[in-house]
Amino acid sequence: MLGFTKKYEEKSLTSEEFQQLCVEYQKKYQSTLKDDLNAENAARQQNAETQQLLNNLYAVTVSANPNTPAENAETTENVTLETVVEAINNMGAQMRQMSQHAAEDSPSTNVTTSPISINGFGNTPHYLFGVEHPMFDMKQRWNVIAANPRQWKAMSEADEETGKQFRKEARAYSKALANRYAYLHANNLLDVKLLETGQFSNNYEGVVNAGVGDQFIVLRQDALIARVLKKRDLTQFFPVRYGVQDRDLLFNTFFGELSQGYQAGEVYKGDMKIENEMGYVDDAMIKLKFGPMKELERMYVAYLNKEGSDPIKWTMIEYCILHEMETAQVEQNKRRMRGIYVKPEAGVAGSYLNAGTGIIYTLLRYVHDFSIKPHDDEAYRSYTSANMLDCVQEFCSDVVSSLSEDMDLDQHVLYLNKLHQSWWIKNVRAKYGKDIDFTGPEGYLNVVPDTTIHVKWLPYLGQMKLMLFDIPGNLQFIEYIPGEMLSIKMEEQMEMIRAWSTWKEGCGAAFTGRKFSSKADMDANAYEWQQIFMNLPVHSIAADAVKVDGNDGFWQLTGENTAATAITDIEHAKAGVAYCIEIGDATYPSTIAKSGKFENLTEAWVPTQVGDYILVILRSDGKFVDLERRVGGTRTINKALQPNVPGGR
Repeated sequence: MLGFTKKYEEKSLTSEEFQQLCVEYQKKYQSTLKDDLNAENAARQQNAETQQLLNNLYAVTVSANPNTPAENAETTENVTLETVVEAINNMGAQMRQMSQHAAEDSPSTNVTTSPISINGFGNTPHYLFGVEHPMFDMKQRWNVIAANPRQWKAMSEADEETGKQFRKEARAYSKALANRYAYLHANNLLDVKLLETGQFSNNYEGVVNAGVGDQFIVLRQDALIARVLKKRDLTQFFPVRYGVQDRDLLFNTFFGELSQGYQAGEVYKGDMKIENEMGYVDDAMIKLKFGPMKELERMYVAYLNKEGSDPIKWTMIEYCILHEMETAQVEQNKRRMRGIYVKPEAGVAGSYLNAGTGIIYTLLRYVHDFSIKPHDDEAYRSYTSANMLDCVQEFCSDVVSSLSEDMDLDQHVLYLNKLHQSWWIKNVRAKYGKDIDFTGPEGYLNVVPDTTIHVKWLPYLGQMKLMLFDIPGNLQFIEYIPGEMLSIKMEEQMEMIRAWSTWKEGCGAAFTGRKFSSKADMDANAYEWQQIFMNLPVHSIAADAVKVDGNDGFWQLTGENTAATAITDIEHAKAGVAYCIEIGDATYPSTIAKSGKFENLTEAWVPTQVGDYILVILRSDGKFVDLERRVGGTRTINKALQPNVPGGR
């Protein structure tokens, strides 16, 4: 054509000659040269791919058929479809022959598979971490930022529609997270180390299609839950009882003597008395407002820069939930030890310590309602870094000597203040030698020297001089639904984001001992059947003092006043802390008038005997209100501020 054949074969056509060739080709064949060349190349490529597929299929088939002749097994180039069909038929015959014979016995083998990484398979243009799941869709702005934080600077500001979509996705994820927590709890799978390693990530509770994306979600949820549970250090000392929506009664039965020598006739002996302990919960909540979306993104980008070495790269949704839950969990830990529920002031955000009642104020209640008779001694109240060991050993001896022949401490452990652990070590070395072993469960860090009494060290006690004997599991934290605190809800308020969750929590013991209506009756019982033994972790107020120092502790005992004394202030009082002032001497018992900083009391406090007390807390106006009191031996609870406390209703 046009004399260009030789030039075309030699690939020496000029641009003008090639254009002329294309025009003439289209006139003659009614088709462009370019389209026909492309079609020919495509057909050639398809034929090559088909041939490669046949080659591969034949290679797999002959490798699976041990009867394939060697010369055929090595022929894997340019095979035909008929050759592949013949090989498959041969393999089918071999399989029919094998099915007629039993398989030989062989040792069991372990099959291992590569676990899914917590960080997926690597980002792709369509999915964060390469995980095909809607949560990681790169169409979502926040996933693009997670993949490349530097790209955030080049992006336009987040609009309101983005904020709405983010809140919707975060709420759905939070609900799924709460469900996952409930499932793990119900199946006894809340083990931090195993959750971190993905041990339970094959439990796809509630997952309809357990594809890789769903598996990845479960794995990351378990890792997030484990990260939060790492901060739940108090549950190693006191378990959590769920299912309590208001109050929980646990009945205890006491039998009188039953056995006697045989004689004929109706000669009966013995009785049965049923008493109960009561655990209760109060309503707690998180209400958080933050934003707008651009501020949230800025915080998230800063997090990625700061935590770049974190082996777990959280998405923006997980980031929000994780850090909110970590903070909430730390607050709950402290509250479970030192918290006391107080009904909030209307429209005023209250202290995290007043969202529920914990161990310390539960013990305070047991002492004041005559459920626990303490072992009180000035030395136990005020041990120092120099004599802690001697005081603890004396306390243990005191408790042992108060037991009847029907009681023992075989299952009890001694709880002490972890902050004073260094005092303990110093005292033990001074008394028993510098080479004393403090390691292991029987080391002197975990056992009271010269006894078989084991020690557990409690956090969050400040400088409190607490000594507490109890059976592990008796004192319990109480909640309603597992993971309820994790179920965060979100919605928009203009450009801001509101997040909240509500739950119930409290504290109580399954068994304290017999109940008494007065201190005299409790003293007469002489610890019979008592379960919990403790000192009085109180501070002694100086005689004739008119001001109390809150830095000395929440529970303070008045001294031997030499004249009528009225307390006018609690200096250095802290938000969220309820202060108990108790009468230690009745000659001139300290009083508190309904005036000044105490003008909001329900009435003036005028105690008359040892053991009378008042429990007060500081409010936002700088004035104290009373939560409960005892006057003349009669206990009264302020039901408006303590609506659920046993004895209040």
